[in-house]
Amino acid sequence: MREYLLYIKACGGSIPQVQTYITPSFSVDRSFWQEREGCVLHVIGKTSSLALAFSLRAKVNGYVMDQVGKGRALTDGYVKELRALAVSSVCEASSLYGREVMSVQDRRKHGWFSWEPVEESVEVPYQGGKESEKLPGTRVGYSGGRELLGRSSSHENSQEAVLCEILDGRALLWEEVEALLNKRGVDVHDLSAILHSFVLANKAEWRPGIRFSVTKGWWRNRLELVCERCGSAGAKVELTYCHTCEQGCAYCTACLGMGRSKCCTPYFLMDVGASLIRSAEHLENVARLEWAGKYSADQSRAAERARCFVANPRPGLSEYLIWAVCGAGKTELLFPSVTEALAAGGRVLIATPRKDVVLELAPRIKRVFPGAKVIAVHGSSSEKWEESDITIATTHQVMRYHRRFLLVVLDEADAFPYHNDPILYRALSRAVKKNGKLLYLSATPPGYLQKRLVRKGRSNLGSSGAIPLFSDTHVLLPGRYHGAALPVPKILTVQGLHKRVQTNRIVAPLIDTVNNSLNEERQVFVFVPRVDEIDRVLSYLQKWLPAHAGEMAGVHAADPMREEKVLAFREKRYTVMVTTTILERGVTIPKSDVVVVGAEAPVFDEASLVQIAGRVGRSVDDTSGSVLFLQAERSTSPKRAVRQISQMNCLAQKLTEQRGLS
Repeated sequence: MREYLLYIKACGGSIPQVQTYITPSFSVDRSFWQEREGCVLHVIGKTSSLALAFSLRAKVNGYVMDQVGKGRALTDGYVKELRALAVSSVCEASSLYGREVMSVQDRRKHGWFSWEPVEESVEVPYQGGKESEKLPGTRVGYSGGRELLGRSSSHENSQEAVLCEILDGRALLWEEVEALLNKRGVDVHDLSAILHSFVLANKAEWRPGIRFSVTKGWWRNRLELVCERCGSAGAKVELTYCHTCEQGCAYCTACLGMGRSKCCTPYFLMDVGASLIRSAEHLENVARLEWAGKYSADQSRAAERARCFVANPRPGLSEYLIWAVCGAGKTELLFPSVTEALAAGGRVLIATPRKDVVLELAPRIKRVFPGAKVIAVHGSSSEKWEESDITIATTHQVMRYHRRFLLVVLDEADAFPYHNDPILYRALSRAVKKNGKLLYLSATPPGYLQKRLVRKGRSNLGSSGAIPLFSDTHVLLPGRYHGAALPVPKILTVQGLHKRVQTNRIVAPLIDTVNNSLNEERQVFVFVPRVDEIDRVLSYLQKWLPAHAGEMAGVHAADPMREEKVLAFREKRYTVMVTTTILERGVTIPKSDVVVVGAEAPVFDEASLVQIAGRVGRSVDDTSGSVLFLQAERSTSPKRAVRQISQMNCLAQKLTEQRGLS
């Protein structure tokens, strides 16, 4: 069981400079301050709950700042007051915690938090010019062909360099730090002491997995608990008695799938901030782009503006939006920006909402950047602990990074789970280096991104009120790479639509549309709003189109055969796929059409329907197709989707006319 000691460092004259610290290894702190300045360390107490230690530090800091403002000297009586303040704060936190956890009655009589007051003051003389006290002997073995001794050896700098290289840009729970070092073949005898030395040197910081504070209220005080990893609070943080720290504790349920973030678990964030040191020849190889494709004039304009954004050193210019319609070749537009970041010696992260897209994108990026190390990171990935030049990760895995990437790309910013989720946006912004760039890539950017990054007003095409083609924070690509217009959906309202399907009565527009597509040897996406409607609609289509019944299937996010079914659809073994919105983006099937059954459902908002319509006409060999929105009642989302698609077609046409090509 780890213990954390809270102490006050005082140095200076009659009114000393006072700072409060938390340490898992007091000897490390004594040695650190001994090498830098003479001071007195007043120990307040110790606990096995890191969250409690941080809460008390905040309380003590507040009291100290108040007294410093009054010009009060740090006397023995003053220190005694601080120790008493810590004890009373522990009692208050324990009482508030007990009020919240009424279900674990047997622990209340013992108190919820353990706190051991320590009345000790240690004078630390300055010995910067002498052989100062070293950390306890620590031996580190590194499987990469190097064996490094601890701080007591002449290899101290090498050891720190190795650990800095491994942990730099990571945000990991304690167990994850140990797993990563084990994966790299590094054996550290006293890891806690080594990492804390980084914290003291401002190379890193650590926090409790769950922090808590006492919030004052007009009626009564309450305990506020927040997950440091994902930012969740309230009902998403579960209070419990912990057998690790043997006291009141809490864990986050929102990010539980990535490991248990708890009050007693350290959350370590490393930020050395140094760029990767590489030779010019190595950088040239890593940034080498081998792509045989060619941009259209509009694609070239968009890609170059994004590259200039990445290359621009201007402070404050950190976010950029590439707004490109479905089928515009968004992935290819990233290539110059990725090249720019790699050539500057930085790492690149491409975050995308779904594992399917990660698995599809990784081999494509590997092919065009053959000199770069590219890894795919998702929940079951074996590469998540590896070093890389380009990381392609699902959204939640981004939480494990801290100021690591010179360029971060968020693919499909409007998609679930990113849409309106401050937790994941918080993780995304934290993954970018201090001088890094954040690039949003979307066919249907949400309103809050448009408001922040798209400068509305007079269009670059000369018309007032239209969406501008570009600004210093965005670029718009309204046309597809092959130059053909986006298929405009047809909207039909069918009274009693869902009852007709449920009772197997004919819905002529649905059956005729699917049948016509199949007769023309095309494939059909049939989207439904809910999982429980997949089997119903599938059975309905199989009844009314018996000749094609064996070529139909249904799929949803939790389907254990999901990957196999999607692959079979790509390989044309299935010609009709009944699906939820999991296939609304990231899937390209040549010669395919789309039908949405129940387009009035809330899950089908404007952005979703635009993405669904974007499945059609993506291939240069098949630029057209049919999109049908069937609704049981009139709804605004299908109309807005049609209006947006028509608007983009109009802008693309104006661009073509402006170039004199029509």
